[in-house]
Amino acid sequence: MEQLYVVEVDVRAAAPKTLSVEDVRDRAVEHLAAWLSFEHMPKLTAADFAVSGSARLTSDRDGRPDSRISWSREGTADVGALAVAVRTKITRSGRAEFVCLVTIFTEADRTTVRLELGRESLDGVLAPAGIDFFRRPHLLVLLLRDRELQCWSGPSRVDGRFTWVNPKHASSVWDTLSAAGRLLPILLVDARDERGENLARRAAGELAGLAPVLAVDAKAQQVLAERLDAIDASIPRHGARLVWPDLSLRHPVFTADQAQFAPGRLLKMLSAVSVTVRGVNQLLRKAEVAQRAAKNKQIAADLAAAKAQGDMTKEVEAQAQAIQELQAEVDQYDSWFKQVEEERDNYKAQAAQAAYWKQEAERARQANGVRVTDWSEAPALDSADLKGLAAFLEKQSQGAILFTPAAHRAWKRDNYRHVEVMQEALISLTKAAIEYRRLGANLGMLPDDWFREEWELTLASTDQYLSKHKLDAFSFDDKRYSRAPHLKLGDSTSPDQVGRVYFAMDVDGERFIVDHVGLKLYGL
Repeated sequence: MEQLYVVEVDVRAAAPKTLSVEDVRDRAVEHLAAWLSFEHMPKLTAADFAVSGSARLTSDRDGRPDSRISWSREGTADVGALAVAVRTKITRSGRAEFVCLVTIFTEADRTTVRLELGRESLDGVLAPAGIDFFRRPHLLVLLLRDRELQCWSGPSRVDGRFTWVNPKHASSVWDTLSAAGRLLPILLVDARDERGENLARRAAGELAGLAPVLAVDAKAQQVLAERLDAIDASIPRHGARLVWPDLSLRHPVFTADQAQFAPGRLLKMLSAVSVTVRGVNQLLRKAEVAQRAAKNKQIAADLAAAKAQGDMTKEVEAQAQAIQELQAEVDQYDSWFKQVEEERDNYKAQAAQAAYWKQEAERARQANGVRVTDWSEAPALDSADLKGLAAFLEKQSQGAILFTPAAHRAWKRDNYRHVEVMQEALISLTKAAIEYRRLGANLGMLPDDWFREEWELTLASTDQYLSKHKLDAFSFDDKRYSRAPHLKLGDSTSPDQVGRVYFAMDVDGERFIVDHVGLKLYGL
């Protein structure tokens, strides 16, 4: 399996002596059952995980694939682990699966939850596994929202929230950044206005367990400026900076025009690092070792009792069981060695691939003089003329988005009041179209979710009324398309404020074709 993401958090009672170790573990299992059962049948309960088992979960939503889950109990009463594997096919051909592994580990007064995401080829075909986007498992969100629990990663509290930083906090922030025992990187966000607050909120939700997020106001930045400049980690205006625990490293920066995509890109970046740093599942191995030690102890006791009684039959049985246990141990070590070798080969392949694409990107820049689009240069959208902005967007996207004559006529006719809102939506739609082309029209998830999570746009990919009354079809370049997918820019308001952008998602052409910009097409 190619690992994509690993997070480990210690789970504790929020207040001392309110929950026992068993209560904390049981609460984690309850959240596990709720997460697996959401919008799936059959519904699972915590009691189902008392013994090893498996199930096939059928989605309640159309278009969502079913999942296969299996779970096992490992270890002893003192050191134990519940290991759960959730597998979902992610390619139409069934060549690969998306895998989520959950381990709930307990030892003495400690409870730890480990979450792993990965993809696994089923047939060995040398082709992409078909997923370019993923999010942190919602199980982590459920744990963080439980007010009776707290999650920690080393000395850092993990809560999925950002922390405001004003001048009073500046010195403590620097102490945190420069602390010798810091395990996690820290994201510093320019929070001088509402945009920074929104970025900090989104990033904190996605990066829980990977990086704490600090929203630094303008005055606090002035206090910290000299010390941040000394480690080349100044915070860009309306942007963000990731500061690694090792201050001598180069700290990634996200400028204002990159801020919208920062949470998703940081998730991918830090997830890749987390796989390397957190390595193999030591929690599960520790439980397996404890279980094997307990078995060996019992075998030794049985053998001693048989010898004491002079019972040759029982002694032979105990010896046979000991041999069988030793063989199982050898097999387990072989499995671990194989896993380490596979991980080593994966890291080498990823490093080689990264180096190759870095060279290709640099070669392309030098050959073509590629210039990053400055979206602030986009002409203002005229309240009655789409031409100027549409031409700019079509040019910058190199045809990833196109506007039909009908779209121009609709904008001129409809008199939609919120012109600036429409301009921002069209620019975001263009950015999405560029990414859609880069991904080869393979989003790896439902379009509605992709638009919401990656672009903060509300998309409805279907429209029953349009389809029923045959209002969705339109012609462009001698082909027929459906404009059922549409952006929703307002509902439950006056007719002149219900904005819509209807467009086709052209899979073959890897582009968006916009056929209507203005008000909702019906029901006003």
